[in-house]
Amino acid sequence: MAAAAKQAGLALRPHAKTHKSVDIARRQIVAGAVGIACATVAEAEMLSAAGIGGLLLTAPVMGAARFARLARINRAHGITVAVDHVRQVEALAAAVEPGDKALAVVVDVDVGQARTGVTEPAEAVRLAQMIAAQPRLRFAGVQGFAGHAQHIADPRERRQATAAAAATLRRHVEALAAAGLPPALVTGSGTGTYAQDCDGPYNELQVGSYVFMDSDYARIVDERGSGPAFAPSLFVLATVVSVNRPGQVTVDAGTKALATNGPPPCHIIGAPQGATYRFAGDEHGVINIPAGAAPPQIGDRLLIGATHCDPTVNLHAAYHVVDDGGVQRWPIGARYGG
Repeated sequence: MAAAAKQAGLALRPHAKTHKSVDIARRQIVAGAVGIACATVAEAEMLSAAGIGGLLLTAPVMGAARFARLARINRAHGITVAVDHVRQVEALAAAVEPGDKALAVVVDVDVGQARTGVTEPAEAVRLAQMIAAQPRLRFAGVQGFAGHAQHIADPRERRQATAAAAATLRRHVEALAAAGLPPALVTGSGTGTYAQDCDGPYNELQVGSYVFMDSDYARIVDERGSGPAFAPSLFVLATVVSVNRPGQVTVDAGTKALATNGPPPCHIIGAPQGATYRFAGDEHGVINIPAGAAPPQIGDRLLIGATHCDPTVNLHAAYHVVDDGGVQRWPIGARYGG
């Protein structure tokens, strides 16, 4: 991903919401990222405490305690914050203390997901003018995340949704420029659409899932029928705990081990080809074995690919990272709190 961004002449600010890991964030910076995007204040606090800079909070927040925490992060290392309402601008300006450096703010634009963001260019201009008028804030640019387009399997439909999102964001950029506030930062994109988003108007990619991939992204293909350019690397280690029913085995990995808001796992290492997984409660999952295939035995260990990588990560306390040099344990942080 770093190579793709570099070739397109774009900045890369990958998302910590995927991995919640200081160890991975540091490696992304070494690979060429200009900083790290965060979905929660807790993620930003964790990375800031580890000395990682270039942070961007992509989700608008509310609450005096959160704004005070953001002001502390800005005081220590700096941070950019996304907003979509005047009350957020007012609260951020009030949280920044006299003598602090100005806090950078981007206007969040709804480019089709209908979740957060301003919905009209005039709103973006009004917010940007308000930010620019605050001596303790600095208007830094705009954000447009087309989350609704990331998992569209059909490449033509995904390209159409991506183009529509880009056109919406471009209208906001043009309105801001016409108002004398050209956005220096135009950030957004995701793993499912990064190739199309390299065509603009983005000048920064805030992608996340590419580091792990999951069963949802495994369905994505391009116009030539090729799958994702990134290999799956996130698996849950499970043990076979019951083998008493023909055609299936039961493992100790259920809804407390794998996120449920995604397709079933498409990679099961250690099970025969064609085996499938289904949830069987909080603690258990069932692996269905194809007819004629030899099933795993009781006590066998299986690696089950992530359903949806971000919320699967949030269920666990650490990674066990395996390479030719052995196994390392990397903590997963910022799992609680906003």
